[in-house]
Amino acid sequence: MMENKRSPCSVDHGTLTSLATKRHKPDFSVSTKERKEKLGERIVALQQLVSPYGKTDTASVLMEAMEYIRFLHEQVQVLSAPYLQGTPTAQIQELGQHSLESKV
Repeated sequence: MMENKRSPCSVDHGTLTSLATKRHKPDFSVSTKERKEKLGERIVALQQLVSPYGKTDTASVLMEAMEYIRFLHEQVQVLSAPYLQGTPTAQIQELGQHSLESKV
């Protein structure tokens, strides 16, 4: 009867081996790989738009994109100012609340 019982410290080597092999094998599904590839392609496309001759690492591309969007937002404000001069102040403030800057 005592043969079938394990001590609290016993280890099943078959289970240990299978766990060890699972840890060493990267378990990337096809969808994860596809998402990484799509993200990479989109970062490259964004880099070509905002800074085609600059750095290509993801962080730099995103920083350049943020700066470029801020610049474009400022340009919209500057160029639309003459058209908004006749608009009451309350309406201008309301328009500002719906701008890109408030969503970032």
